[in-house]
Amino acid sequence: MHIKALVFVFAVLCLSLVSGQDSDCEHLQLRCEACVRTLNDISDNRLPVFNNECRAKLQGMWRWRNVGRCELTKLNCMGINRRMNCQDVAELAGMQSIRRT
Repeated sequence: MHIKALVFVFAVLCLSLVSGQDSDCEHLQLRCEACVRTLNDISDNRLPVFNNECRAKLQGMWRWRNVGRCELTKLNCMGINRRMNCQDVAELAGMQSIRRT
């Protein structure tokens, strides 16, 4: 009987952690944005090299839009079990996929 109760408590705890992860990622992004406002170097937030490289790699597959440091931090949080290459970032960020004809 105790084993069933322990398994039930463990399952509820796991489900709570998974459902709460999205709000934690949002909170992480908000904290990042507050911190980034204090930086003097704008390229630290805009990540031009990262955006240019991903745009070039995914040309013809995704309509890439620039991703800032804090959004990327949030996406990394959301994609904790993914490789987080340019393809994964595009998918998690909800970028538009381009169909090949």
